[in-house]
Amino acid sequence: MKVIFGIDYGSKFTGNTVIAILDHEQINFMQVDKNVDADQFIYNAAEHFKPELIFIDSPISLPGIYTKVEGCSNYHFRLADRELRAMSPMFLGGMVARAMELKDKLNALGCAVMETYPKVMALQLKLKACGYKGSSLALKDCKKTLAKHLEENHQVDFDQVSTWHHFDALLALLSAIRHIKGHSDVYGKAEEGQIVI
Repeated sequence: MKVIFGIDYGSKFTGNTVIAILDHEQINFMQVDKNVDADQFIYNAAEHFKPELIFIDSPISLPGIYTKVEGCSNYHFRLADRELRAMSPMFLGGMVARAMELKDKLNALGCAVMETYPKVMALQLKLKACGYKGSSLALKDCKKTLAKHLEENHQVDFDQVSTWHHFDALLALLSAIRHIKGHSDVYGKAEEGQIVI
């Protein structure tokens, strides 16, 4: 398997963006520092590692009405958002614009970029019962549960998963691995923008 990224995408300068990197069965993490441009950080990482596939936790398209996609009439939500009860890309505004621009730049590097939603993966893996997105103790419990869902040949040092941002990046990466193996769930319509879990 070639290099793939799972990204928990945060505000540009908050230091909340984390990349989970699968490279030769080893999973490692990179977190942007506070006050460093997260988009440039991701681009630089992609230039260095040359990932075949990137799964990012952010909308990377707008509702189809804006691009005249046939059958799309909702100004706030894409079909995928409605299916998953996700937040409107229009509400997220500037972050979505950043993610769309970043996707185009990463595509130009030869990286395929797909949208994912770690919260849905967490629900599928029944991580809410472990306290997903709760306390630091819940993070420890969720890591134990998630470890059971990783393939044996994927090596990850769970001590590196120190925040929920790291955890969501790992969930995004897990969605990418499932997609490569042909086991992903796809929501929405291709012409408008899909979410892949």
